[in-house]
Amino acid sequence: MAKMQIEWSKLIPLKKENIQELPTSGGVYRLSKKSEDGKYYVFFVGSAEDLKNKLLTHLSEKEPNVRLKQLLSQPGDFVFRYAIVAERSAQQAIEKQMYRHYIPEYNPEEPKSSLDIEANLN
Repeated sequence: MAKMQIEWSKLIPLKKENIQELPTSGGVYRLSKKSEDGKYYVFFVGSAEDLKNKLLTHLSEKEPNVRLKQLLSQPGDFVFRYAIVAERSAQQAIEKQMYRHYIPEYNPEEPKSSLDIEANLN
């Protein structure tokens, strides 16, 4: 299994104005919500060839995941973190690793990837 060191952003409030500041680079990301216990819990993980566009889609009417769209339309303290990863196959492998680690309830299924990469998740 290949190991990969990636640099994660800090927690960023999931708001359109914050997403507008992102690069159009490819990478991986995770969405979290603050719980009543004050901790953030990951509810969705993803990868994209264009992080900015993908995250903006999550906040729009065009979001195809109905459950995710409903959750994000409710009030809450939503945040995200992202990491730039240039190669698409590596993005998909890290997304699969995050899925297996966090078991996010709003991802409809485990992401597909034949590549095995172990990346740092923090």
